[in-house]
Amino acid sequence: MTDHFRGVFCRIPSSFTVGLLQKPARLRVAALFAATVLTLLATVLLDLSRWDELSAGLSWQMADQQATERRIVVVDIDEKSVQAIGAWPWPRARQAELLEKLDQAGVSLKILDILFDGPSPDDVRLSDTLASAVPTVMAQLFSLSPEPAVHSGQLAGALPFVACPQPAERAYGYMANDVQLSTSPFAGHITPLLDPDGAIRQVPALICHDGKTYASLAIAGVIAASQSIPELHPGVSLFDPPWWLDLGGLRLPIDGAGHLRVSYQMPRAGLLAIPAADVLQGRAPVDLLQGAWVLVGASAFGARDAIPTPQGRAVSGVEVHAQLLSAMLDDRTPYQPRGAALWSWLLGGLSALLLLIALRLAPRSAALVLPMVALANLLAIFGLSTLLLLKQHLWLGWVAPGVFTVFAAMFLSAGEFARLRCERERLYSHLASYLPEPVARQVATQEPCAQVRATRCEATVLHADLRNFSAYCAGRPPEETAMVLHLFFTTASRIIEAHGGVVEQMVGDSLLAVWNGSAPCADHGARALDAAEELWRVCTPQLPRIASRHVPPLDLGIGVETGTVLIGSFGPAARRTHAVLGEAVTIATRLQALTGELAHPILTGSAVAGNDPERTHRLGDFLLAGMTEPRTVYAIPVKYPKGHLRLVFDAEAEQQTSG
Repeated sequence: MTDHFRGVFCRIPSSFTVGLLQKPARLRVAALFAATVLTLLATVLLDLSRWDELSAGLSWQMADQQATERRIVVVDIDEKSVQAIGAWPWPRARQAELLEKLDQAGVSLKILDILFDGPSPDDVRLSDTLASAVPTVMAQLFSLSPEPAVHSGQLAGALPFVACPQPAERAYGYMANDVQLSTSPFAGHITPLLDPDGAIRQVPALICHDGKTYASLAIAGVIAASQSIPELHPGVSLFDPPWWLDLGGLRLPIDGAGHLRVSYQMPRAGLLAIPAADVLQGRAPVDLLQGAWVLVGASAFGARDAIPTPQGRAVSGVEVHAQLLSAMLDDRTPYQPRGAALWSWLLGGLSALLLLIALRLAPRSAALVLPMVALANLLAIFGLSTLLLLKQHLWLGWVAPGVFTVFAAMFLSAGEFARLRCERERLYSHLASYLPEPVARQVATQEPCAQVRATRCEATVLHADLRNFSAYCAGRPPEETAMVLHLFFTTASRIIEAHGGVVEQMVGDSLLAVWNGSAPCADHGARALDAAEELWRVCTPQLPRIASRHVPPLDLGIGVETGTVLIGSFGPAARRTHAVLGEAVTIATRLQALTGELAHPILTGSAVAGNDPERTHRLGDFLLAGMTEPRTVYAIPVKYPKGHLRLVFDAEAEQQTSG
């Protein structure tokens, strides 16, 4: 683990580390909680519902592109009609002629997406045409902004509500048809609700002005065709919308703000549009117009009625009304049910469950598996939302649970990464407590193998042993002898590491340390001698002062030598051992065994003594055990602690006195 990573986790409170990083269940719960909090913040600060609206275009494109609508016909005052008849707006006499042609073709309903503002000399003829037996729905426009408050024309088509219902948008001004043309009992507003991108995705179903309620143009068309009296009822179940508007057998879902969502499930190519010029010139197919509901509107450039839609391009406003009517007749007006919030929580919970299952099945591959599962969840959430929109006409957002899925995958991955790193650090720390740290680092990053992995180097070896320890252990509790060894190994390791050495082995009551072996060390001979002197000076007073004539006292013997050694791992892949081999190791071990006979606790070989002749003195040549040639032995003079030579007799006297 890098120093930076170690430093970061050192700053984390230990209780948090123990409670989370060492407890996978708590860590994962914390990750999901953090993902939930961030998702809620994103929902409020970033308005995730807007992303639901923007992405709905993809859902509408997945609808049946072969669907057609023949009950509703759009009579379009398009560029072709403008070129044939004249620039828009046409004289009202020409528009009256168009309506008369439609009556003659046998249409059952005329819905005009045209506003006749102000008087005109042709108003008498147009008024007579509007009074024909075929119902005609007029258009009027409201202002939802307090300023400027425009009042033009005369409103018509107020619904028979005693007062404005709760789900009705409040209007401050209006532009209606001229008084002479407002005699029709049916009128609907064409007030748009523009999203930030300019598209129309919802329309006010009901608008309240001056205590009276007015329906949208599409709703007014249904009322005119069915001759029904609208009734408003609140939704009851979680799957109901906030409000239902009953229109003689048709029920329209309305949200809490009084808005009606536009369904763009019908492809543009499925809507039947006939140029107005063809109707005026008698070229329109009569069989298509007979019995149809006709929407009259203008898409010509001069009409300035083009708006972008989720279907990907700008269309005339009359197409929006056609989409609304088609959805009403097929009972597929999309709406957000009252229990929509539960949907987001349910999807989020399912995503979290799938992520946790994936994490449980592949904990070591979280960085790869969790993003893949999160991506699959995103696609599934979007697909399910689209399916419910197109088949059940339920508007259920997918972005919020999708964002939660992404956050959850990120935090779970990060938490699992941190947990595994801490677990590896803990294992590495345990490994480093049994092996030298440089060796532990190599072992942790290498695959097991059955080959010899060792390096040759010029190093100084120190072998230290507790003399007479076996005799000391006789008749004593194992716990007592273990504490003596623990204190010795702890103190010796600290001293050796402080002098730049590495404790390579601890076997029985002895240890083997190397300088310039596993870790580089300049001037390794002198530093090893410094460590040997401090070992004797610090460790000897810590040894128990208990002895008798039959049990010699504990003492410390140290042998030091410099030479070429081989340090590495040996043995089969299933059971490796770390060892230090070489003549220097053998000499240091034999010198340590000789310390008791020569009454010198620190003995060195000629190689290390030659590096510091002033500190050592020559004892002579000795044939060490297992050697074929005599070796020159050197000693480092030490100062014995007070009472050391009388230890045996003092201890015996104390025992006799106490007896």
